[in-house]
Amino acid sequence: MKRIVGTFFPHSLKLRLMAAAALWAVPVLVLAGILLLWAFRAHLEDRLDDQLAAYQRELLAAASIDESGALKLDYIPADPRFARVFSGWYWQAAVGGEVVRQSTSAGPMGAGALKLLSQVSGVAEIAGPGGRELRAFRRDVNLPGGTRPVTVLVAAPCDELEADLAQFARNIFIVFATLGVAFLIGVYLQVGFGLRPLSLLRGEIADIRNGSAEHLSTAFPDEIAPVVDEVNALIDHNRHLIDRARNEAGNLAHALKNPLSVLSHEIGALEPERRDVLDAQLQSIAGQVERILQRIRAAGPSAAGHSRTDLADVADDLAFSLRTIYRGRQIDLSFDIDPGTAFAGDRGDLVEMLGNLCDNACKWARSRVAVRASRQGGRLTVAIEDDGPGIASAARQSVMARGQRLDERVPGSGLGLDIVREIVALYRGRLELGDSALGGLRVDLDLPAA
Repeated sequence: MKRIVGTFFPHSLKLRLMAAAALWAVPVLVLAGILLLWAFRAHLEDRLDDQLAAYQRELLAAASIDESGALKLDYIPADPRFARVFSGWYWQAAVGGEVVRQSTSAGPMGAGALKLLSQVSGVAEIAGPGGRELRAFRRDVNLPGGTRPVTVLVAAPCDELEADLAQFARNIFIVFATLGVAFLIGVYLQVGFGLRPLSLLRGEIADIRNGSAEHLSTAFPDEIAPVVDEVNALIDHNRHLIDRARNEAGNLAHALKNPLSVLSHEIGALEPERRDVLDAQLQSIAGQVERILQRIRAAGPSAAGHSRTDLADVADDLAFSLRTIYRGRQIDLSFDIDPGTAFAGDRGDLVEMLGNLCDNACKWARSRVAVRASRQGGRLTVAIEDDGPGIASAARQSVMARGQRLDERVPGSGLGLDIVREIVALYRGRLELGDSALGGLRVDLDLPAA
């Protein structure tokens, strides 16, 4: 059933509400149009019948019986349509079923038309000259001095009525189509206004994800407020679980460091063959412990809250540390940071990312490492380049995998790029490797700017 509903109804709430409105509005408009056409047709027929009755009364008022018993009309209707042949407007006067007077337009219509109405009184529809459908009004009266009833028949064409009805139908269609479009536009605007709190809710959730907010605000309608409260409770619960897991993992990692130190000391006293095997395994364990500690230190945007980290301050500290570590190699380390450039996140996370990347660049560089940072809209872009051997395009994906190293002769655990990639992912950023203008590797970072 769920699949059927999903097939016939769009996934958008706005489109669903508009479709639901159209499902009842269109039939209502169609029914209203049909009822208006029926009412207008009845009005046209009543008005036509009134005209026919008026002409009939005019003929009866002019009719009299002379001394010889013949029907006499003192005057006839002046409507020019009764004078135009086959106009569709006809009148006849008959005595005893025999036509004695008729309009000029009814010349071809003989007494046979009256015979069709011999069993009908009042208004009826008949076939006129040329098969044209007529609406006729018949009335029988007894005039003073007459011995036989006088029948007066007045007829008008139905196609004129149908033409008026068709014109009215066209106008109704245009009006109702305009109303329907205006209604759907109104529904669209109304639904958009009604669903606006959901857009605001989405924006606040995005703020929580990127670390610029900690909870959803309470300024939401009553229908959404319970959901907001549940989401806030879920955020607090998840934060508590993450903090607890981080503390437990940190405790475990720190608890392993002392035993590892003891084992390392004891292994050093063994004979060389056994020492090399056990030392390799111990170093692997130590590397994993260090990786856990580094990952624990990655706070991420949710923990950072509204933090703002000035890039120039971090660059100054890194420059001092790296120049101290690599002073024996005389590496030219330069930082070009635009004034006011800041990172929207935790300082420790930024130090972890830049520290790993700059340290890698210094390890592989021949003599020069250049770091440039600037703000592009709401994003922070950092480029780290060196003049080392670089990395081939085919190897750039694998080098960021956990523990992967291209050259075992260069010291390190191979975890640096992997850790940087994970922290960048926390901030929904981007890490790319490319060719440097200096001849080595270029690392591009895209992060949220404060």
